[in-house]
Amino acid sequence: MVQAENEDKTMLSEKDIISFFSEEQKVYAKTPEAVYMVSKKLYELENELDANRFVRISKSEIITLKQIKRLDMSISGTIRVIMKDDSESYTSRRNVVKLKKALGL
Repeated sequence: MVQAENEDKTMLSEKDIISFFSEEQKVYAKTPEAVYMVSKKLYELENELDANRFVRISKSEIITLKQIKRLDMSISGTIRVIMKDDSESYTSRRNVVKLKKALGL
């Protein structure tokens, strides 16, 4: 469970989370319904979350593996990740190997 802060504190189930991302020095959890501010840092979440379900793809984002719709590897040195909600993210070069390993590629 992840505690999110908007008007009230909300407990989010890990299965509902599409991704965690940082923006303007704040961390957010994205679900199909809404985006919630989270009180933890990305590195703290990365250490706490199940590595079989979540993977860090860049300095500013952690994604849920089961939320991946498809990968576009046509861009040299990086991977475009299209999520089930049709949002797009890009792996940083240093995290390409980590993403491939998490997906068993």
